[in-house]
Amino acid sequence: MISSKIFISAGDFSGDIHASDLIKEIKKISPLCYVSAVGGVNLRLVTDEFLDNIVSINAFGFLPIKQFLYLRRVLKKLKSYFVKECPDKIILVDYYGFNIFVARLARKLRIPVYYYISPQVWASRSGRIKKLAETVKKMLVILPFEEKLYRSSGIDAIFVGNPLIDKVPKRQNFPKKSFGHFNPPVIGLFPGSRKNTIKRHMSLILETAKILKCKLNAKFIMFSATDSIVFRLPEYIEFCQSGDFERRKSIDFAICPSGTVSLENTLMGVPMVVIYKLSYFNYFFIRAIIKVKYITLVNILADKNIIPELVQTNAKPKKIAALVLEQLELENYIRKAKELNAFRKILGVPGVSRRAAEIILSS
Repeated sequence: MISSKIFISAGDFSGDIHASDLIKEIKKISPLCYVSAVGGVNLRLVTDEFLDNIVSINAFGFLPIKQFLYLRRVLKKLKSYFVKECPDKIILVDYYGFNIFVARLARKLRIPVYYYISPQVWASRSGRIKKLAETVKKMLVILPFEEKLYRSSGIDAIFVGNPLIDKVPKRQNFPKKSFGHFNPPVIGLFPGSRKNTIKRHMSLILETAKILKCKLNAKFIMFSATDSIVFRLPEYIEFCQSGDFERRKSIDFAICPSGTVSLENTLMGVPMVVIYKLSYFNYFFIRAIIKVKYITLVNILADKNIIPELVQTNAKPKKIAALVLEQLELENYIRKAKELNAFRKILGVPGVSRRAAEIILSS
C-alpha cells in the first residue's frame, strides 16, 4: 500500500544527481512512498514513475524556441498529472526558470512545495524571492547565508548542508614542494557539463594544455561525462569520467568552469583557475543583472579573490597558462590549498540528503 505520493523536479545535471540521492534517502525512511519525477538519468533509476527527461535539453540562459516549446509541453503534461494523481508533496531542485511554474501549478492545487537547493537569488534577480514566498512551504538551502536571506523575506528556510560534502573526498597527498618537484604536475581539465559550455571551453583548454606541456612537461587528465566529449583529444591527455573522485585525487591543479566542479575541487583542496565563456547575448544580459563581484562560489563566500577567474574575452590560453604557472609556485600553492581546505567546515556536516529527506517527510 502506498504511504504517500511525492513528485520531484530537477532540470540540470548536478541537480539530477542530488535529487536522486534525496529520493534514495526518502525511500529508505519510507519504502512505501511512491515517487514520480521529471529530471535526468539518475532520477529515472530511483523513481517509481519517470515522466520526462528535461536534463537532456541542456537548457541555460535564453532558450531556443524548440527548447522553450518542449518545456511548455512538459508543464502542460504535469498539470494534467497533478490533477489526476494528486501528489501529497512536490519537491523542486534548483532550476528556477522551469520550477517556478511547477510551484505555481502546485499552489493552485494546494499541494505543498519543498525547494531543495534554492535558486541563487542572491547573485541576481532578487525579485524572485517574492515569487518563491508565494509558492514554497519550506526552503532547504545548501549555503549557510541563504537561511537568513530567505527567513528575512518570510520564507521558512533551513540550512541542511551542502550535498557535495557527502560525495567529495578530501585529498590526502598535500604537496610539500614547488611545481618543479611534482614529477611532473598533474593538471585536471574540466570543460563543463552542458554541451554548449563544452564547445566554448574545449579549444581554450586544449590550447592551454599545449602551452603547459611545453613549459612544464605536465600530465593532463580530461574529466567530463563520457557522452559529452566530441572533440579528439591529443594522446598526452587522458580521459576520465567527471565523477571518478579516486582519479581526481591524483591531480595537483585544475582548469575548470565556475559552478559545481569548482566547488568539488575546493572540497578536495585542489587549487585551480576558473574560466567561463558564454554566448555574447547571454553574457551581456547576465553582466547587466548580476549583483556579485565574483562568479566562483568560494570567492563569493570569502568575499575575496581566492581562485583566479578569467571570464569571456579574458579567457585566453596564454593568460590561463600564466596563471597556472603562478599558482603552482610553492608559496602560492600551499597557501591556496590551505584556504580551500577550510571550506569543508563552512559547508556543513555529512548526512545532508538524509537530513533533507527527514525534514520533507516529517513536515
